[in-house]
Amino acid sequence: MVMGNRIPTEAWRIIEPKVRRYPQNKAEYEERIDEIMNQKGGSDGQPKGNSIGNPTERLAIKIADDPWLQRVKREIDAVESVYNNMRPEHQKVIRVRFWSYRYHNMKYFDMERCTSYRERQMQRIVRDFIYAVGKKLGEI
Repeated sequence: MVMGNRIPTEAWRIIEPKVRRYPQNKAEYEERIDEIMNQKGGSDGQPKGNSIGNPTERLAIKIADDPWLQRVKREIDAVESVYNNMRPEHQKVIRVRFWSYRYHNMKYFDMERCTSYRERQMQRIVRDFIYAVGKKLGEI
C-alpha cells in the first residue's frame, strides 16, 4: 500500500510501460529461452580449443551472459510477484487496465463496466501496483 506516497512522474513513466509490455515480454523471453535450449551444438565429441565441453554449462552461460534476457527476467519476476500477491478482484483491474489493449491502457471510465469498482478505487489499486513493482525493480 502506498498510503499517501506519491510516485514521481519519471518513475511512473519507466514502470508503467514495463507493466504494459509484460505479456509480450514474457512470450518473447520464453521463446528465446526455448531457442537457446534447442540449439544443436555442432560437436563430434572431440575437444576443440578451450571452449566449454559440457553442453548444459554452455547453455547456462549463454543465458546468463545475455543482458536482454537478464533485464526482462527481472521485470517479469517483479510484475508476477506483485500481481500474484493481489486479491483476484484487484488482479482483474490490473489485467483490464494494462493488458486489454496492446499499445495503450484502457480508460477508467470504460473499466467500470468490466469491474465492480469505481474510478477512484481503481486508480488506487493501479497506483499501489505500480508502486510495488517499482520498489521491486529499484525505481522507487
